[in-house]
Amino acid sequence: MKILKTLLIILSVIIVLFTLFSWYIGLFTNVEVEEKIEGGYTVVGKDFVGPYAKAGKFMTEVDAELTELGIKSTKGFGIYYDNPRTVAPDKCRSYVGNVLEEKDYERINELQAKGFKVDTIPATTSVVAYFPIKTNMSYMIGPIKVYPKLSKYISDKGYKMTSSIEIYDVPNKNIIYIMQYK
Repeated sequence: MKILKTLLIILSVIIVLFTLFSWYIGLFTNVEVEEKIEGGYTVVGKDFVGPYAKAGKFMTEVDAELTELGIKSTKGFGIYYDNPRTVAPDKCRSYVGNVLEEKDYERINELQAKGFKVDTIPATTSVVAYFPIKTNMSYMIGPIKVYPKLSKYISDKGYKMTSSIEIYDVPNKNIIYIMQYK
């Protein structure tokens, strides 16, 4: 009987700890969707074709290359062009890298000469949601929590999505999910 009681206590502690950890990493975060003007970013990065799950590793490599060149950014980005539910994972297209800070605008030509793509994410009315960055798991949990809500909102409004953008705002500990539409 004493062993059963001990096992129940241990199991209860594990369940409580797992629930607290799940709450902390955002598993129970309520995602709010809104329409607002979002964008106005100058971004530098490279195109990536392949499963979106592998884009993060590529983004880290791009960030390392930029850091080597003295370009330091506190925000990363990913623009995802294809719906992974309708496009084969190895054919999914994205453009990933860093949000360029104003102090580095004078280096745009140099960055382009070194093979980087420099572009802008225009400020436009978009469907937007936020998800907190608590751990590296936030980058995996965020899409699972956010994209169904964004997709439903866009579908309910009858919008046609043109691109899906994620801004990884490290200083503010947020991932900004932006769906531009027409």
